[in-house]
Amino acid sequence: MMASEWEQERAREISEAVLQGQLSILEGASALCPLARTDAIASEADRRTIIGVESETDHLPIGEVRRLWAPSVLEEKDLEIARCEALYRDNVIGVCQRILNK
Repeated sequence: MMASEWEQERAREISEAVLQGQLSILEGASALCPLARTDAIASEADRRTIIGVESETDHLPIGEVRRLWAPSVLEEKDLEIARCEALYRDNVIGVCQRILNK
């Protein structure tokens, strides 16, 4: 599906925020996921990467939802978040770089 100008700009903004460390890898993938159904993410492989990362991590408390979780549960989930951040870092960084170089 063709991306609107807004969707293309949003993908660039999210990508830049990830690359500058303003958004975590998982937050960036989550924010990019709705745009992965458009050509705001040009490569089919990159779209699959973003959708896959989101699918594998959507059960984790990231962003604003963290305030709704019990601190004791967040402690153990933070270990899983850190593992996933490391696991998916290179792939998501690559997608973000390609979005900005498009």
